[in-house]
Amino acid sequence: MDRFVVRTKRLPRSERVCTVTKDNKKQATIESLASVVVVEEIQHLKCQLESDVSSSETILSALKLLGSKNVSKDVLLSTKIGHTVNGLRRRGSSNEIREQAKQVFRRWRHFIRDLEKEKPLIEVHCDKKTEVIRGKARQLLADALQSTTVENLPELIERTVFHTFGRLINNTYKRKMRSLVFTLKHRDAIREKVIGGEITVKKLVTSSVDELIDCANGNSK
Repeated sequence: MDRFVVRTKRLPRSERVCTVTKDNKKQATIESLASVVVVEEIQHLKCQLESDVSSSETILSALKLLGSKNVSKDVLLSTKIGHTVNGLRRRGSSNEIREQAKQVFRRWRHFIRDLEKEKPLIEVHCDKKTEVIRGKARQLLADALQSTTVENLPELIERTVFHTFGRLINNTYKRKMRSLVFTLKHRDAIREKVIGGEITVKKLVTSSVDELIDCANGNSK
């Protein structure tokens, strides 16, 4: 059998050439499509736009995400996101925010006029059981925050947790909520800085307790 096998000299490892093709394309998901509207996401972005603790960067980022979606008239009415965007269009805190809100408002208006009749939309809602659990979590956060002038802060924190952990009510979500409630209830310095906007909601949700303590004590980098 060996006489039919042609043996060739094996190249040293250093002489082997490995060709790597770089592909920077990101995989598209169904939720990334303009015609797929997750109502929870719209409500979360609305909460960011209305919160007194949201920075200009957060508001601009939320507006850009909203501008990438084809929001139906029913969603605009049920979430009142159109009213919020229109308010920023008229009374935004900066020219950049007002201009971005104007672009979103115009895009939605043209879409509703010209495209909604031709292109079906997919709207994704949370089930009733999930909403009940989340409502209880927001109430616990409100109690932990005690008196606050930031009206929708408990809702914004809960929605951020929900989005950060994959929009699932699982053990990870529950552990995080328990940790946040305990921290906000018993760590006065952290609570005050969250209410004052010195600790952002995103940082509150994604940081460990030790990191939050350092930040509250002015030790964060």
